[in-house]
Amino acid sequence: NQFLLQGYNGSQLWDTAFAAQAIISANLIDEFGPTLRKAHAYIKNSQVLEDCPGDLSKWYRHISKGAWPFSTADHGWPISDCTAEGLKAVLLLSKIAPEIVGEPLDAKRLYDAVNVILSLQVIDSS
Repeated sequence: NQFLLQGYNGSQLWDTAFAAQAIISANLIDEFGPTLRKAHAYIKNSQVLEDCPGDLSKWYRHISKGAWPFSTADHGWPISDCTAEGLKAVLLLSKIAPEIVGEPLDAKRLYDAVNVILSLQVIDSS
């Protein structure tokens, strides 16, 4: 008998988002431009682009589209903190010249991330 579950497969998004934020905060953009470009690409590629198919309520699932997971897009589960940090990182990276970090994330995908965060807010606005 095996016990199967879908667990985490690492902390790649979490680590990458914080590393990018640290480099930018330390004003080391010129020294770490290629690293920021790779981080930006990874963060963009890790965003969940679609909700799970089917009736989400049947599977007790929350919306996923626009969220960032803890690790990779394959993980696919929306994590509130990771979505906030992924969003913060791409917003900071969008202020840097595209020649250094690549093109910014499409506005629609930013809105999707904000939608996930707002959808997790408690009804009484706390």
